[in-house]
Amino acid sequence: MKMHFKFLAFVLLASISYNSHAQNVKADKHPFKVYAFIVYGGYIQKGTEVKASYKQLGQYLLSYGIKGYDLIYEQKMLDYPGGKKENGVPNMNRIDSLGREAINFTNTPVSLDMEGWQRFDTIKTPKRMLEVIGEFKKVNKISQLGLYATVPQNTYAYSDNISRYDKLNKAYASVAAAVDYFSPSLYNYDGHDTVGWNKAAVYNMAACKKYGFPDKPIIPYITPEVTQKGGPTTMLSYEEMMNHLEILYKLGASGCLIWTSSGTRDANGNRMYVDVNSGWLKAVRDFMATH
Repeated sequence: MKMHFKFLAFVLLASISYNSHAQNVKADKHPFKVYAFIVYGGYIQKGTEVKASYKQLGQYLLSYGIKGYDLIYEQKMLDYPGGKKENGVPNMNRIDSLGREAINFTNTPVSLDMEGWQRFDTIKTPKRMLEVIGEFKKVNKISQLGLYATVPQNTYAYSDNISRYDKLNKAYASVAAAVDYFSPSLYNYDGHDTVGWNKAAVYNMAACKKYGFPDKPIIPYITPEVTQKGGPTTMLSYEEMMNHLEILYKLGASGCLIWTSSGTRDANGNRMYVDVNSGWLKAVRDFMATH
């Protein structure tokens, strides 16, 4: 236990003083896969915006080695008596259908997003999640299945008392045992504060490992989007995205799940387009080329 805290302190110190290329922090070389769920308007090619559907954009990104993942929102799996999300009831027929469909894409990780239930109800909610996971796995024993921001629970940025989530995470131990990989949410809740993001990453990666399943991959959710209250959504810079990827790699992540919102617009109200030759996506490409 003492060794664990010493190691955590070391990594935390390293992350605080970390530069964009993490040259002073060593890590064992290991596979790191980048998956993306990008629902923008298309991509930029030779300075021109090319409109693309979600499927077309996915094929375009795949040509650069960025794979897709099967993100299933809870509305596809649950019914809502009275229209309230906290009362969501698993629809077994739809879950079975989704499970069978995923078998056709065996190398694509499946991620279930179930945020409607009260997460602080540590009696009912874990049982409900296990019910959904169990039903999915009953018809699909092949796909790698994970949950968005559940094991461990979403910390929504970093705070000095972040360890208060330890008890909540422990209450979801049965759920941690049921999934095939862990996906903490490491969105940009601290805005463009890289130091705060690094600290949150250290805590969440350590929280995954506390569950005691060293063979289960850790594939965190990240996003290039920075949504600030009262202001427009901005995007991570090249340096900021490189920092995020390098930190995750140094902390032992097996990859990351990049998520974007279909509602994101630029300063002029237009849909976003990705550019593999600049900004955050260029950082993803450069990172993948060296890891």
